[in-house]
Amino acid sequence: MQETSQEVGQHYIRRVVMECNTSGMDLALGKVVNVKNGVDIFQPAKMQDMTEEQEVAWNAKNFEKGIVTEIMLKSVSSNCPETVTVGLNLFEGTPNIVNSSGWLYAQQNNDMTDIHAHSNEGYTNVVNVLPNEMHRLQDEVIYTPQNVVNNSYINKYGSYTLTKLWENIVPFPGENYYYVDQDHVVMKIIGQNWEQLGIAPEHEQVHEGKYVKVATDVVKNCIKQLYENVIQEIPYTNFKDFGARFQANTEGEEQYKVVCELLVKYKFP
Repeated sequence: MQETSQEVGQHYIRRVVMECNTSGMDLALGKVVNVKNGVDIFQPAKMQDMTEEQEVAWNAKNFEKGIVTEIMLKSVSSNCPETVTVGLNLFEGTPNIVNSSGWLYAQQNNDMTDIHAHSNEGYTNVVNVLPNEMHRLQDEVIYTPQNVVNNSYINKYGSYTLTKLWENIVPFPGENYYYVDQDHVVMKIIGQNWEQLGIAPEHEQVHEGKYVKVATDVVKNCIKQLYENVIQEIPYTNFKDFGARFQANTEGEEQYKVVCELLVKYKFP
């Protein structure tokens, strides 16, 4: 595994070599190669002359998850006599992302189906390595997301999980309302849509110094819409588990080596 880095504004670049050494039998089943120190590789270098405010922001940043904005294939090598499909576990969730380079549909080789698909076991196809391919004449952009959700939404809501969205919301069994912390993100959404929802948070009575009484269906709908339409659509890549899956229509114990060098451009929200 090799990597070099370069900061480009808010983006970072890493060149990562994914090398698969395996038998024909294991390659047919799909061989996964993980970047074991992914967080260390993708974490940017810390500036030495940070202000106190920048230091606080840096320490609060989660470098385990980032958004990949481009992947380029720099080089390939294979001694396998069959076509090898290479996929990456690009997405932590299931965002509806359009790849401007086009998704790679490859035939799946297993006992269940032989249909063409652009992902397999959570790994999104990005490279098709030809039989015994030794090099490519030029670099090839293989992934560029086209419809990433608005960056302001990522900055506002990118750190939320479904569990975190329900924090500081107090239910009352048998009642059709919740107590919601007045600083909760749900209250901010209600405030922005007060005409449609019929609730103006600043005019509502505050209970126990910090809670606002809100109808159950309003809270549930706000959380559902935010989670499904914004949070789940953020194409996070989990660098802690980042890896590639190699698969070919091979068999037997003969050993094969397949190598891909990738240039990964990414950012942190």
